[in-house]
Amino acid sequence: MAEESSVLSRSSTSASSDRGVRSVGGWLYSFLPVPARSLEVARIDLLRGYRWVRHQDLWLAFSAVVGVMGAFFLVQTYAIASDVGAAIAAGERLPTWLVLATSVVWVFLAVFLAGDAFGTNGDLDHGGQYLTIRPAADLVGGLLLSAAAKFSVYTIGLGLAGGAGLVVGTGSPLPLVGVAGAAVLIPTTATAVGYPVGLALKGVVRRSANLKRLTTVLGVGIGLAYVTLSVTGELVTLVVSLHPVLTSPPLTWFGHLTVVTTPGAGVPVAGVLWLLAVAPLVVVGGTILSVPIARYAWLADPARRTDDEDPDLPAAPDSRLDDVLDVLCRTPATRGVASTTLRRAVRSPFQFVFVAPPLLAGILFVESAVTTGTVPWYVPWFVVWYGAWAAGAVVPLNPLGNQGGTLPRLLTSPARGRHVVHGTVVAATLVAAPPTVGIALGAGYLADSSLAVLASLALAGVGAVAGSAVLATGIGSVFPRFEGISLDGGRQAVPPSKRAYTLFSIVLSTVVLAVAFVADGTARVLGSALVSQWLPFGLDIGAGMLETVAWLALASAALALPLAYRLAVHRLETYRLP
Repeated sequence: MAEESSVLSRSSTSASSDRGVRSVGGWLYSFLPVPARSLEVARIDLLRGYRWVRHQDLWLAFSAVVGVMGAFFLVQTYAIASDVGAAIAAGERLPTWLVLATSVVWVFLAVFLAGDAFGTNGDLDHGGQYLTIRPAADLVGGLLLSAAAKFSVYTIGLGLAGGAGLVVGTGSPLPLVGVAGAAVLIPTTATAVGYPVGLALKGVVRRSANLKRLTTVLGVGIGLAYVTLSVTGELVTLVVSLHPVLTSPPLTWFGHLTVVTTPGAGVPVAGVLWLLAVAPLVVVGGTILSVPIARYAWLADPARRTDDEDPDLPAAPDSRLDDVLDVLCRTPATRGVASTTLRRAVRSPFQFVFVAPPLLAGILFVESAVTTGTVPWYVPWFVVWYGAWAAGAVVPLNPLGNQGGTLPRLLTSPARGRHVVHGTVVAATLVAAPPTVGIALGAGYLADSSLAVLASLALAGVGAVAGSAVLATGIGSVFPRFEGISLDGGRQAVPPSKRAYTLFSIVLSTVVLAVAFVADGTARVLGSALVSQWLPFGLDIGAGMLETVAWLALASAALALPLAYRLAVHRLETYRLP
């Protein structure tokens, strides 16, 4: 930050030298950013973003997954563009879906950029102190340039793949000119339109206590809705419903610009000329409009409690929760650990983000059940596995790191290691066991499972959740992690270490598969067929042999649980701060 503050400070020392420049045009110049300073703000913002993300394991893993998927998508884009180019060169008409796809890209970028402005990327760092050394117009210009640069990665990648395909298909380099123009104008104009909307929503929410409390809920709901639409294919239905808007000017002008230089495309040039004339006005107008809106958002006074409301007085612990814990916990120390663990999970729900990815598979199961009217036999066992895995991975898998600043107090308290283990296991089981058993039994009933299988699901649900919490506590105590990662720029969560995460997932998956092979004949038949295909040298394993192996695995797990318990107790009692 020394580099950033020195650069902006040097700029601020010369602010007095150009105040006359801003006063020449009167109040209008207070809304116009100085290009050189906005470029510097954008450069610093991009540099800080790069330095932040390279230390975030979660975002690096997400970027790697998106990169692999993006590479596959770009290869497909190149192949499709090659076919389109060859068809145009052969005298065929330009496909209408190409213009529609360009309109969809612009709309999605505008929506994402509005969300980017509404989120933490639309805030000023250091509590808005930059406003004391630079005018708001320069900072707004820098944020707009930074956002356009970040989101231009999508259009540049698509432009390179699609432009290369058109060049190969038509045999002419001219398509690159139109594609390059569209790759620049689409993110630029989308930023000028989307960012003012996002900043305006930010200002409104900051002035309302009720809306501010609902922000996280609405954000999660919108995210789940988007993922659900994408996975189930209903996103295409949504695009089709917007077809009249997406196939009308001015959105179609971007598609016409993309292929206007492609020989034989035959798109109207008038729309392209209109776009080239209107786009600068949109960019300048959006930038000017963003300045007062940004002031409205950044200088908002947060909603405060009125005088007639009750003051924040210390409250007694929830008596109902204490009553339940009194029944489940034998000692006050165990009850205290369980109560603290539950309350910490409620107050810091970001910890649950690390167990959310497998829920995407649940969307596929729900869609299959709705469309076919049946539930596959393996869905109840997936519910048992996920419930047990989530119960162990949320809190027990990092019993030391989750304590945060209270770890020294816990280590010096009268509570013993067994109290910490008991309280953690009770908290995890109390939260995860009821929904796991309920959903597993419901899925088993819909899957026409026998009474024996349903009974096995109920027992396995409770046993797997409790056992996984004990196992996770043992593994997590050996591989603690104390470094947190930032999820939304303002809050941090401490995930389990990668070694603990991997080892726990492998062991638990093996145990749940063993339970399924022992309790379900269908699972044994399919499992033996799959294992026989994977075994080398033509080896074969029958359903009976697989059941025997599953029993051995369950016996090993039964022996491993007390060992994990003793290991966790020993580590918690003997751990010393570095």
